[in-house]
Amino acid sequence: MEKHLLSKSTFIRGNQCLKSLYLNKHRPFLRDKLDPETLARFKRGHQFGSLAQRLFPGGVDLSPKSYYQYQKAVLTTREAIRTNSYDIIYEAGFQFDRLLIFLDILSRENGNWIAYEVKSSYKISDTFVLDAAFQYYVISNYGLSLKDFFIVYASDKVAYDKLEEYDDLKPLFIQESVLDKILVLQDFIREKVEKQKETLRLDASPVIGIGAHCNSPYPCDFIGHCSKSAIRK
Repeated sequence: MEKHLLSKSTFIRGNQCLKSLYLNKHRPFLRDKLDPETLARFKRGHQFGSLAQRLFPGGVDLSPKSYYQYQKAVLTTREAIRTNSYDIIYEAGFQFDRLLIFLDILSRENGNWIAYEVKSSYKISDTFVLDAAFQYYVISNYGLSLKDFFIVYASDKVAYDKLEEYDDLKPLFIQESVLDKILVLQDFIREKVEKQKETLRLDASPVIGIGAHCNSPYPCDFIGHCSKSAIRK
């Protein structure tokens, strides 16, 4: 199995800016240091995701133990599905055409596989739908049929500074199917994937100036590098 070129996070990065995608792959040392707010957001997302697993008890965690074990984790997921070993898998790994994803929760319900992606947010954004569409693209082309795809997000009853104090979890989470939305995006995903792969094969980063896209949907961590380049010019 070849090493992957794109993951769901790098796909979202590339959709925001192809230059950022290229630099992330070929010039990662130019990346800005993460600010405390971003680090706190990552920590919150991890805590919220772990909490959501308790809505689906009895599952097995197949997440890779390190960056170097991604492909091994994919093979482990494949074997678990082939042998019907588990009804619930946390961090199920799939790879297709050098695209890699790890799904938060894969659940077999009434003989059908259903995907759940957890987001520590109070609403579903267009970026979350695009993220889900990318994951569906990889999983479906890998060969696993999904009955449905849900995004799990926070209700207005969640206080993120008290995540460790909750006992009753059901009021905290909203599960919303986005299957209809992501099915119509599959051709778009395929086109974007090809464009991003082409970008990664370039000899130099594409020329893209600073603009509103630098902070939408997320602040780019190469803005410092691009700002210095713009000043020099």
